[in-house]
Amino acid sequence: MKTQVNILFTKLDKKALDNLTMEVKETVATPEATAQHVTVFSSADLWNIQKMRRVRSSRRYLV
Repeated sequence: MKTQVNILFTKLDKKALDNLTMEVKETVATPEATAQHVTVFSSADLWNIQKMRRVRSSRRYLV
């Protein structure tokens, strides 16, 4: 049997408990952070979709 005990939860003093439960003021995101990025649909994207469709249709008949 084990004679040593691992204590998972240490006792917190009043100052540490206050620090953990302190309210943090929220900040509003800046317009640069919320700007939506427009992605351009390229020919590589179309090629990838068609490639995935071919693989998916061939898997259907393997089962």
